[in-house]
Amino acid sequence: MRFRKAGTAAAALAAIGSAVLYGAGPASADVVGTKYVSTNCTDSTCDGGLYVNYHSVATSGSGNPSGSFADFYGNLYSHDYIDSPTTGTNAFIRYYFIFDKSMGDGGGLSVKNNAASADNCSTVDGYRIYYNTGYAGHSQFISHVYGCSGSWNLDSTLKNNNASSHYA
Repeated sequence: MRFRKAGTAAAALAAIGSAVLYGAGPASADVVGTKYVSTNCTDSTCDGGLYVNYHSVATSGSGNPSGSFADFYGNLYSHDYIDSPTTGTNAFIRYYFIFDKSMGDGGGLSVKNNAASADNCSTVDGYRIYYNTGYAGHSQFISHVYGCSGSWNLDSTLKNNNASSHYA
């Protein structure tokens, strides 16, 4: 079973919730900062999401691969980045999603177009991973019945061509 590294990004991501729900911020807003994170989870209450892995597994559904992963909770319009508003301003902080640097191979690389497998740790919903940003194009369903005990290889169209995901 996977365990979250609680607290690492929690404080830095407190404002990210609205951006997760609504997608990237407006093009006219000023981006005033950049952060590189391996999760969109704002606090420890979002346990159980989609783990996107840098490596494939030998057999889908049997174990988790070595190397880095990123974890996403809820809908994610883009696996590249989101813009999150800073309180009381028209300024945004841009959060780029990367594979966890402390987990080995793939650490620090962009999640977008670099994933090979996924593990759905949600207890209630399936996830769908898409080829294009904005939930468009070819997709693959990752059912929640698999639990958090085994990753599933992305099909040949999505392997290293992932761009967004959402509850299905």
